[in-house]
Amino acid sequence: MCSFSQSKGLKTIIEKELRYHLEFLGAREFRGRETPSPELEITTLYLGNWLKSAGLKPLMGDGTFYQSVPLTVTSVFQPDTKITLSKGSGEQIYYFGKGFSGNFSATGSYSGNVVFAGAGIYDPENGWDDLGGLDLSGKVVVILDVQLPGTKYALGSTLTTRLNSRISEIRKRGASAVLSIVSPERQNRIAEGFNIFDYIPTGRLGTIYDSQRTKFGLSAGITTGAADNLRPLPFERAEISHEVAAEIIEATGSEIAGMFEMIGRGQKVPAKELPEIHIRLDIDVDSYSSASRNVVALVEGTDPSLKNEYIIIGGHHDGRGIDDGEIISGADDNGTATVALMEIAQALITERPKRSVIIAWFTGEEQGMNGSHYFINNCPIPMEKISACLNMDMIGRNDPDSLFLVGSDLLSTGLDASINKVNKKYGINFGFDYRYSDPAHPQRVYFRSDHYPFLRFGIPGVWFFSGFTPDYHTSRDVTEFVDYIKVLKTTKLVYLTAFDIGNMKELLKLDVNPAVTIRGIHNLSERSLFE
Repeated sequence: MCSFSQSKGLKTIIEKELRYHLEFLGAREFRGRETPSPELEITTLYLGNWLKSAGLKPLMGDGTFYQSVPLTVTSVFQPDTKITLSKGSGEQIYYFGKGFSGNFSATGSYSGNVVFAGAGIYDPENGWDDLGGLDLSGKVVVILDVQLPGTKYALGSTLTTRLNSRISEIRKRGASAVLSIVSPERQNRIAEGFNIFDYIPTGRLGTIYDSQRTKFGLSAGITTGAADNLRPLPFERAEISHEVAAEIIEATGSEIAGMFEMIGRGQKVPAKELPEIHIRLDIDVDSYSSASRNVVALVEGTDPSLKNEYIIIGGHHDGRGIDDGEIISGADDNGTATVALMEIAQALITERPKRSVIIAWFTGEEQGMNGSHYFINNCPIPMEKISACLNMDMIGRNDPDSLFLVGSDLLSTGLDASINKVNKKYGINFGFDYRYSDPAHPQRVYFRSDHYPFLRFGIPGVWFFSGFTPDYHTSRDVTEFVDYIKVLKTTKLVYLTAFDIGNMKELLKLDVNPAVTIRGIHNLSERSLFE
């Protein structure tokens, strides 16, 4: 068995440096590195200055380490975003960010008389139906954000997805809006002084590329049936505090708390129609152009011919910003990969493979993989010359001896074989778990990180992933919980894999999916890559 000391580059990857960089970039003072934000721009500047001092080459044509990614930022105009409650006693107005919030993306007004539907659950097969006998057409439906006893959600689920199925059913029945009453736990946070409705405006790619599409018609502009031309009814969802809910459904705070307790015991809360109470939800959204930055650097290969072929090692440097009134520091997601890339870059400068390697910190992964989509759609190198994309995202938690490989076995047997070879040869000895490689996996993990845009173009890609934890996308994702030894092992594994692929005689062969045999844009409509 080879030892780590046999590689000069490998010896430069050390825990002390990983820890040093992460304790800075993963700090609360970066306010979660939202896209875009001043804190994320400071992160990119830190990385760019470090690359310059470390001796790496800029990749971009302007001689910098930065690829500007144009974004459209959607921001709620708070003075005009409000809930107006009308009943016999007059009107009451509640403003966005005070008594309610929502993930709003468009200006609009949604109104109707109020229907309170308990938990809003329609599950007749299991004997639970809160919607039976209710006329929801044109109504504003109020529901409790509560789960039935015994309900479990897989790690990696988020607050906003827990109500999706019931809100979808309510929308089908013609409701104009759904207002969900926050859980008692979140209500208690308000009492503790947290503003759970605080938020930072986020930016997404203004241009939608084909690589982001998962539905393709016969050709542009052609629809497949009359149903395609039907416009959905206006609809919106928001969440409200217990104080606002008490006024809307004419209940006391203790009565609302009791409703949550009833459902917690498996008892239904009676629904009721409130025709004398009317709600109008007004939303005013501003959109403006902005930008964020990918940080990209080049390590030129040693072979005069093979240096014109490439391996991309990437990970996103942005985070979730502020959720539920708290800073999501994002130490594991994705500070761990951010600092791992720095150590890999340093190792590659010390000892280079025959092929060139691009080190890429992608922006806006949390907002729809903005940076990686933009990079591959505006690729500064010929995409047919990219042998593989090695993506790291969340590599510092869970079992110290286990790692998830996502996508490594979907396009090239050579990619997966390389990872397994160096894992064993150099004594890293991770046990690999492939469950998330399946595009049909219910959590859709295959689609959820920066390897995915590359796979869509027929470029072999893998996501090195340590798995979800209960701290995922919460304020508990902090440096104190990071397993630096696991980060170190994963960093070495990715470096060694890049080195192995970088010294192969040829690009990795596309030998798994019969429909994908050549890298390029023609693969985007191949259904097996997105279904």
